[in-house]
Amino acid sequence: MIDSILMLAVSSAVLLAAAAAFGGYARSLPSGPHRYGYAAAVAASAMGLAYLLMAIVSGLFGAETDVLRFVGYTAMWTAIILVVCAIAGVGRRLTLLLFAAVLGRVWITLGSWFVDGALALLATLGTFAALGLGLYLLFGPFSRAAEALESERRLLFTKLKYLIVLSWVGLVATGLLSEGVGLVDGFVSQLVVIYVEIVLLLGFGGIVVRSQRALAQTAEATRLLSLGTDRGPDHGGGQGGSDGLNSPPDPAEHAD
Repeated sequence: MIDSILMLAVSSAVLLAAAAAFGGYARSLPSGPHRYGYAAAVAASAMGLAYLLMAIVSGLFGAETDVLRFVGYTAMWTAIILVVCAIAGVGRRLTLLLFAAVLGRVWITLGSWFVDGALALLATLGTFAALGLGLYLLFGPFSRAAEALESERRLLFTKLKYLIVLSWVGLVATGLLSEGVGLVDGFVSQLVVIYVEIVLLLGFGGIVVRSQRALAQTAEATRLLSLGTDRGPDHGGGQGGSDGLNSPPDPAEHAD
């Protein structure tokens, strides 16, 4: 118990310090790009606060903290998805589909821990279906939309795409090793999960705040909280913003 609480407390301190660093760096960015730096700070602080609350609740009351972790996941992934969708230049429908895939997988996973038998199997299949949808979106329509973007912005999307996918693979593999075949105990599983999450958040924030040119191009074409690109035909940037699931973006169409 003490080891778990200490691990959560240390992880919280690392992520909150990273959030402060990302927020401080974001303040030095021009108007527009600074929003994406703040989003990286929000993602890191969400899990940092979740870990802090988990340590407090576990230490003082000995209660289960799964819901706190998944609330943190929801805030973390919301910030990450908004940034990735804005950078890729996709429209509202693809943005909402990625939200459904990522957050659906998060909460289906939590729900699967409270059911047995056929419902548990159905929930497990649901998590893999959501994972498959997320992979398809990132490597399919998102990547096709990004092909029409400026090279800096396209490179930033590619980096974030592979970082996110590697984190998904790491989390799924850890879950299979601990819950599926029981090769690792709960403490080791939690340690690996936290390590993957810290790598994801530090990598995401570091990549984003250091990509000022790509962020400037993104800010010229879309708003961070618009749930899709606001690019019009008069913008001089890239030509992303497609909502098509099976075809490349049409430069002549407004995405929304």
